Amino acid sequence: MTLRLFGAGGAFSRNLGTTCSMITLRSGKRWLIDCGRQAPDQLHDAGYTWHDIEGQLITHVHGDHVFGLEDFAFLRFFESHNGVQSTRQGGPCPKLVAHSAVLAELWETMAPSLRYLRDEQGNQLTGTLSTYFDVLEAKTYEPPRKNWWRHSEKFACEGMEVVARESEHVPGKPSCSLEIGLYDDPKDNRIAWWSGDCTVDRDFLVANEPRTSVFFHDCTFVDYPGQVHGFFDLLSALPERVRRKVVLMHHEDDIEENRERVEAAGFRVAMPGHIYNLESGQREA
Repeated sequence: MTLRLFGAGGAFSRNLGTTCSMITLRSGKRWLIDCGRQAPDQLHDAGYTWHDIEGQLITHVHGDHVFGLEDFAFLRFFESHNGVQSTRQGGPCPKLVAHSAVLAELWETMAPSLRYLRDEQGNQLTGTLSTYFDVLEAKTYEPPRKNWWRHSEKFACEGMEVVARESEHVPGKPSCSLEIGLYDDPKDNRIAWWSGDCTVDRDFLVANEPRTSVFFHDCTFVDYPGQVHGFFDLLSALPERVRRKVVLMHHEDDIEENRERVEAAGFRVAMPGHIYNLESGQREA
């Protein structure tokens, strides 16, 4: 299993691209983690089309994570490409995985575009997320803790098990990190971890380090009241055994100004085009 970063920048990056990464499973099927506003062009520039994508994993609803989904939904629904029929013509419906609380906000964002359809006779139809996506349901879940929504939901994605776990981003907003299962054996709980956007949860990262091959964590070098990202000073205070497994992504355009202290602390820096082997946690390209 590999992960390729199309964009590695934060919401306001002008040089590194908004968030969109691709997981390629052992079967060859491809899933995207988030689909930011630049994702359509990022995939096109890398030589991929929406019809090459099996499904979408969504961490939370902010423009740099979901504004590319409208493009994805419409093109897969209405157009055929490279032998893949459009969904409207009976082709495969792309899969969608997101925590149920995130799904509700996702539809609030996408409904003004996706709900308006007509049939071949011109009659008005009402679209839903299920019109455009095969929305997978969680097979198990953990009950609420801090907020009203389930603390975590576990999904089976045909060769990949994913846990969407409540994380602290903007207070009160549904947002999840992702635990990506690496092996089919249910007794093997080893994972690769993707933060989405969240503050530093030291206890969680330390506790899960032994079973985690790599942590992809968002990062900012600017502290401010109401911090909503992984502040570097807190990340750098993690034990060395954790830092050595952390790849910093969703950073801003000041990353080069900070690279020396980032690498001195043992972190790696994700950049657009980088590819990581999820099992080893090491960069391949």
